Amino acid sequence: MFENNFTKQLVLIGGGHANVQVLKKLCMNNIKGLHTILISEHYEATYSGMTPGYIHKDFSKEEISIDLQRLCFNAGATFIRNKVVKLETNNQKLELQNLPSIYYDLLSINTGSTSNSKGIKIENSSRCFFVKPISLLVKNLNKIDQIIKNKKSKIAIIGGGIASYELAFSLLRRYENNLEITILGKNILKEKNLNRKTKKYLKKISNHLVIKEIQGEVVSITETHLTLKNGFIFECDLSLLSSGADIENWLSKSDLNKDKNGFIAVNDNLLSTNDKSIFVTGDACSIEKNFRPKSGVMAVRQGEVLKENIFLKLTGRSLIKFKPQKNWLYLVGTYKNYALLNYFFLSFHGRWCWKLKERIDRGFINKFKFTNNVSMTKKNLELENLKDIKMYCQGCGSKVSKKTLVNFLNEENSNPELSDASRITTNSSYMLQSIDHIKLFISLNPYDFGIISYLHSQNDILSSGGSVQTISVSQALPFSEGIIENFYMEYFMKGIKSEAIKDDSVIVSGHSYQSKEPGITITMNGIFKKQVSKNQGRENDLIYLSKPLGTGYLLAAYFNNSDFLSSIDFQNLLEWLKKGNGKASEISKSFNSNITTDISGFGLGSHLSDICKSSKLSAEIKLNKDILINKNIGILENFKSTGFDNNYSSSVNEILISDSNKLKNILYDPQTNGPLLLSIHKKDQIEFEKKFQLKLGFRPILLGKFKKSGDKLINVID
Repeated sequence: MFENNFTKQLVLIGGGHANVQVLKKLCMNNIKGLHTILISEHYEATYSGMTPGYIHKDFSKEEISIDLQRLCFNAGATFIRNKVVKLETNNQKLELQNLPSIYYDLLSINTGSTSNSKGIKIENSSRCFFVKPISLLVKNLNKIDQIIKNKKSKIAIIGGGIASYELAFSLLRRYENNLEITILGKNILKEKNLNRKTKKYLKKISNHLVIKEIQGEVVSITETHLTLKNGFIFECDLSLLSSGADIENWLSKSDLNKDKNGFIAVNDNLLSTNDKSIFVTGDACSIEKNFRPKSGVMAVRQGEVLKENIFLKLTGRSLIKFKPQKNWLYLVGTYKNYALLNYFFLSFHGRWCWKLKERIDRGFINKFKFTNNVSMTKKNLELENLKDIKMYCQGCGSKVSKKTLVNFLNEENSNPELSDASRITTNSSYMLQSIDHIKLFISLNPYDFGIISYLHSQNDILSSGGSVQTISVSQALPFSEGIIENFYMEYFMKGIKSEAIKDDSVIVSGHSYQSKEPGITITMNGIFKKQVSKNQGRENDLIYLSKPLGTGYLLAAYFNNSDFLSSIDFQNLLEWLKKGNGKASEISKSFNSNITTDISGFGLGSHLSDICKSSKLSAEIKLNKDILINKNIGILENFKSTGFDNNYSSSVNEILISDSNKLKNILYDPQTNGPLLLSIHKKDQIEFEKKFQLKLGFRPILLGKFKKSGDKLINVID
């Protein structure tokens, strides 16, 4: 990813059926000079074609989801989980909900749609769930489960299209007929592509399943009932809004041309009709003079053209045209292992239709699985008019541009004189100083990486019993220009600053340069009242960890595309990486902890043995699953970080542990922003654990205790 000199930025908004195809193409093709960012509100993209199957439990959540973080990793792209709130086409700028703005050279919008609630008054107390975006429906299934749980419930599905019928069939199977479902719509089954026989099948199946139909326009929804335009009141326990599509507010407010229904108007190249730097696909757009109903099928077909046109535009070649189908295949799940097929005048209902549906759906979703695929051969392409850089300058020649630096400092109202050093004033004569460096994880949001870098460095000050006062930051940015260089600088620094503010610490100096290995180096200065050192261990003191271990091998597994780790597992890992140890340090100080150290690159075994050696003690510990971020021991047994072997060779002779202990590898796993190791007097155990739980929301991990010095520094008991 970082061998390019990035000169153009492609930004993809939304992990829809079209944008994921662009990323998949980038997995197999490298465009020299291109930097790609995906912005999505979710870590996973839900495949709409398999969602009914998920609702009636034929598929798991993982089977219907595309892991966007991993897809970006394989594509060499940066993934940012956030929401776009404003598009400024004149500045080619995107404002995000709670992150710095992002600029683009080329933009692709594939955000899907929201359920159309225009003309319907929905009270806040109503139990109304939107069917679109489909990811929101999946997220809300647990809430629906709680409403329906153990009682006969009346559900209203608002919208008379084929999607409403498929949803009704799925819900009946999920809740084993513990429902009374009514479909209410202004128009019932009016899709032009549905033939007469298919409509008869749908009516017959609906009648058999006792699904009722009411034709009419819903105008209001309350907690207990719906009201139709003709005054009819329909009582229900909850409602699902499946009444067509609408676009998100920020997109509706943009100055992109819209069609008469409010969707973004695009030409047959899928470019906005008034902005040729923006592609729009899927439900959010309408092709001028070629209107088609919104469907996942259409988004998939558009993706096949979008992925080519983005590459063609970036490399300066002529674009191809999207020719929408006049008709397409419908496959609707009905009963268990049965589906209904509609295509032109053909209509069939049977098991073979379900098998065909499953084959097509799995064929699409499996394109985005990367199980144990460590590397892929990529075809190399070049941007149009790419600058030929034969050699990267070294030394001071690798500094970032002055314009980027000045723009950032001006925006932050910081160091306007560009002074080379800052004066530090402190009332304490006891100072601490530490320095730490970590390299950027490929595909990770640089803002999150800034947070992780700060917390990783902060641990050195905390482990000495101090608090951070000032920091100096050295950033290694990827070789890049303009908006890309600015993106990395701003996201790195604002991520760091978000944590520095919590410490009331000040960024006093910095340095920035360009490198093939982007990363962050932080020098921290701190003060302390009582310094903690590694030689103050006391016999019988309890040994705790402030949070679980496992960042090293879990990152190794994830970025080796292991199927042991799901998207949810990565989200959990990231949350622990972004969790600091400041509160744990303060609590340990209040209990006069004699020992505090951070578990970092050398692993638990090395750090604990250093304490034992310095304190002339041994440690007796017990390992269980609570010590792990991820409780799947199979990952620990099968994956190792690159630092594992060095940690093992330097510590193994000081540790007594059974060869059959399945958790032995965690002793040597290097940690990024790992936990603090704390010693607490035995008499304070109950109060310490109670206070820790109250302040942090989870319990500290009791590892063991210190004992008289023995043959081994660490004894692991079974």
